[in-house]
Amino acid sequence: MDKGETFAIGFRTLDQHKNTGGEYVGFAQACKHRHATADERKAVNRLKQDLLKNPNHYANSTRNIRVLATGNIVKIHLRLITMFNYKAVL
Repeated sequence: MDKGETFAIGFRTLDQHKNTGGEYVGFAQACKHRHATADERKAVNRLKQDLLKNPNHYANSTRNIRVLATGNIVKIHLRLITMFNYKAVL
């Protein structure tokens, strides 16, 4: 994932604060999202002002991935990944 290449990924959702999740989500083509461009930051900041804080990806074991089919950015938790490049993750 950290090499910047395209990969397939499947993971479970979970939100402990809302007691929701458990759905399986899979993407056939995704890549690790790099830093946002200035235009992307402006668009996101108009929607959510609280995104200016540091997400602490490494401390929280999370990463942002870009879904190539739609262009959406999705935050995933590394411990909830169940499939990577069509191989089971234990």
